[in-house]
Order: sequence, then structure tokens, then C-alpha cells
Amino acid sequence: MLQKKQISDALKGENHPNYGKTRSNETKTKISDTKKGISGKNHTEESKKIMSEAKKGKPKVEGSGKPSQQIEVTDIKNNQTTTYDSISEASRALNISSHKIISMYFLRNQNKPYKGQYTFKKL
Repeated sequence: MLQKKQISDALKGENHPNYGKTRSNETKTKISDTKKGISGKNHTEESKKIMSEAKKGKPKVEGSGKPSQQIEVTDIKNNQTTTYDSISEASRALNISSHKIISMYFLRNQNKPYKGQYTFKKL
């Protein structure tokens, strides 16, 4: 932490590389667009399909992504229990807008049924 503080202090004021420089409106717009995710370079639907097809069937690089978490969903209204291979699969099957909703259910250690109907359990 001491080194970070020293570097920070050394680059303040007149020692900062951009000290005294002004940016043009064009540069400011480019920086703003970049932060918003607007690069001016968009893939066509055709090129997106080609890239998607090229990746299909190829194994993921070892260590990339997270392994799927099998979960059990109990519908307390119908008294049915279903097992899903992943949280995303369960959210699609139950028409839940995002898999993050189920993830947050686990993160918050909720016991109350989701929408008064579903309970989730990690396997």
C-alpha cells in the first residue's frame, strides 16, 4: 500500500502526464462513446452467425467460465420436483427473466419460495 501511495503522490499536480493539456471535443466524444460501448464497429448478423458456428462443438479452454451448478426446483403449488443441470437452464424453463435471480436466491440464503411457488436447492 505504501508504494501505491507514493506513486499516486508522485503523479499529482504538475507531475501528471496530462497536466495543463486540454482535450478537443472530438476526443472527448470518442472517449465518451468508448465508455458507453459505442465503438463504431458492429458485426453484421451474418458475421455473428459465422463466429457462433465456428465456436460450436469446440471445448472451452480449461479454467474458463464457471462449471454448471445442478439445482433442484420444487413447485410447491403442484408438489413437483424437477432437477436441472444448470441455473440458466432452470431460469429458462421457469420463464424467469434472468439466471441471476436464482443465483441471488442462493447468495441471500433465502428460504421463502420465489414468487410464492418455487424453492431452489443446490445439488
